[in-house]
Amino acid sequence: MQAFTFRLQTLLEQKLDIETKAKVAVAEKQQILQEQQRLLLKLEENEKRIERSILRAREELLLVSVTNAAADVQRRNEYLLALQQDLSAAKQQTLIRKFAVEEAEMHLSEAQAYALKCFRESEKLSRYREKLETRFLAEVARKEELEQDEIGTTMHVSRRGGT
Repeated sequence: MQAFTFRLQTLLEQKLDIETKAKVAVAEKQQILQEQQRLLLKLEENEKRIERSILRAREELLLVSVTNAAADVQRRNEYLLALQQDLSAAKQQTLIRKFAVEEAEMHLSEAQAYALKCFRESEKLSRYREKLETRFLAEVARKEELEQDEIGTTMHVSRRGGT
């Protein structure tokens, strides 16, 4: 019996390899996105911590300004200004990280779209291969049936002729 050979097997293997690489790329992009999201969360927590420190410093400034000397009030005021500068810097870092997260999401969606395209191409070629193999096997079965019929006819004729 003949073996089925798919003329486009090399192309199919290439498509499957590309699909595998695309899936790996998607996994890498997901990891990058998760890392960016984790860093963003840390920055947002830092921002909230600084905001709480500012609120606490303002409350302390209001409470102790009545009883303390002007130098102490000045020192606390400078501390409050430094916290506000820290908050501004933290907000800028958070904004930059948000852009990084958006960029990572965009890269992930592009990678997913490419992986889906690769999957469809390899799936289409795989289905074509299966269809051709089914046709081939059906043709082989039909030829075997014809050969069996021919053998049976020959045996019948030879027996009939011999009696």
